Amino acid sequence: MAFSPFSFVLGLGAAWVLPSISRFLRPLAVEATAASLGMFDEARRVIAEQMETLEDIAAEARARREAMSGVATFDVNGSGDGDAPGDTEDSTAGARGRRRGEAAGRRRVS
Repeated sequence: MAFSPFSFVLGLGAAWVLPSISRFLRPLAVEATAASLGMFDEARRVIAEQMETLEDIAAEARARREAMSGVATFDVNGSGDGDAPGDTEDSTAGARGRRRGEAAGRRRVS
């Protein structure tokens, strides 16, 4: 194999240039990674907030459906307007209002 001075100089140059480039590029790579991790964490936070909002909407819809099914029961009995004898304002306020009203009534009786 013949010795080529040009190849030898290219090898020395590569051995000197590559570590210099890596010293320059490493901080850039670290910053890019840190920025991408920050964006990933922010995306996870936003997704978690949106999931919580969807869960709140679903819970509110369930409560409204329960309240509407209670009103529909009164309509079947022939009342027509959703008011049955003995109804109070708490019973038409929604599922949470009914529970509080019933619990408060039980506490007063005992």
